[in-house]
Amino acid sequence: MAVKPTRSKPFTRRRVTRQRRTKRGHPLIVNRRGQPISTDRGLTESGNRIAAVRLPIMNQRTTIWNSAMRILFILISATLLLTAPGPAFADTYNSAERTISHTLESGELAEQRTIFVRTPPGYDPALKYPVVYVTDGEWSFELVASYLDYMADNGVYPPLIVTAVTNVNRNRDFVPRADAHFDDTGGADSFLAFVGKEWIPFIADRYPVNDNRVLLGHSFGGVFALHTFFTQSDLFEAYVALGSSAWIADRVLFEEAGDWFKSPQNADAFVYMAVGEGDGGPTTPSSRDLAAMFEQRAPASLQWTFDVTPKTDHFKNMASGMHDAFMSLFPAWGFSEQLTTEVEENGADGVDQWFVQKQSQLGFRFIPAWFDLGVVAQKLVRSEHADAAMAIMKHLRRHYPGSPDVAAFSAGVYERSDRPEQAAEEYRRAIQIATEDGLHPNAIHLARLQRGLARVTKID
Repeated sequence: MAVKPTRSKPFTRRRVTRQRRTKRGHPLIVNRRGQPISTDRGLTESGNRIAAVRLPIMNQRTTIWNSAMRILFILISATLLLTAPGPAFADTYNSAERTISHTLESGELAEQRTIFVRTPPGYDPALKYPVVYVTDGEWSFELVASYLDYMADNGVYPPLIVTAVTNVNRNRDFVPRADAHFDDTGGADSFLAFVGKEWIPFIADRYPVNDNRVLLGHSFGGVFALHTFFTQSDLFEAYVALGSSAWIADRVLFEEAGDWFKSPQNADAFVYMAVGEGDGGPTTPSSRDLAAMFEQRAPASLQWTFDVTPKTDHFKNMASGMHDAFMSLFPAWGFSEQLTTEVEENGADGVDQWFVQKQSQLGFRFIPAWFDLGVVAQKLVRSEHADAAMAIMKHLRRHYPGSPDVAAFSAGVYERSDRPEQAAEEYRRAIQIATEDGLHPNAIHLARLQRGLARVTKID
């Protein structure tokens, strides 16, 4: 298998069109979904379309802050401006330097494929990372990789390696069975063999990865993600299928789902499905029907979600659905309230219990967001729970050993707990990391840390 690695140039979005031929031999332009669109010759081929209908939204989440928490957040944010560095602890803007384009000669597909790879901010080859595999690389790679860069850089998600493969013939590669209305469909099993036997080993041979893999696909790519789950469930830990054309090929996904429900494999996997409220055609109603099968037959251990995203169409749902999917995969919402309750009931011992429990429940999906839980620690140290606050910071330092933000939070907690020696140590550590990594072009942030160090060491 010949491989030619090259450093990629910064990505620019390209509009890609494909041509089919009408019965008269004229070129027919189709969009990403394979649907015909008008040309200047007025040649169109339109199938039946089902009007979009507003469907119930499942698992809808709401975010409500009461006035007391708003005030607390403002006060703590003001405190952080006096202690913590402004930017997060890594720079997302060097993404071009972290992005590589590889060329892979595929024996399974008998063709050459282009593979993109982006390593995460703060990438350390000595560590092992989960990997997100993305279909439709020429469209989706930059969107997914940049989004995950931002979230990892701010400690919301774990650092992830992102890889994508560009298309040669997506109808062929993504649809499991031939559909007379879409040319070349029916070759998904060959593409799945490429994924399992070539793409995944290719990444594992060249990058420090662990066994936690996520597959993300949109439209026909979502069909392929679900096909993979139903037929080779153990290949990935998590599956994200957005705007999936569940109606394709006489609803072949329903047949595959029925077989999987009879004998579930990897029955504790994570599966996220979402369509836009205005997805158009049969996509939303057919996906709703597929979700009903999950509702009736999925084992209790399967962690699955289906959402109809309001006020979105097929393409907008790619962005909004991706965000909701990863928010579900790394479910940090509510952690602050849970941990506060644990402290109120069990004191500092409750902090250790909570972290152990969450790690056991979620595994690699457990990400204690440093800002959110740092705010909890700042609140607790003001309410006579200093030991619990310091216990929280101990765990955050373990999760984020190279973060000057966490070090600055720790310094503030120690300072308010009347532990000047520990506070000074954390201020020094924050200053050292920030200085060595060159993370602070605005010197005022570094000056605030230095003033904090001066306070606890009584230096004028």
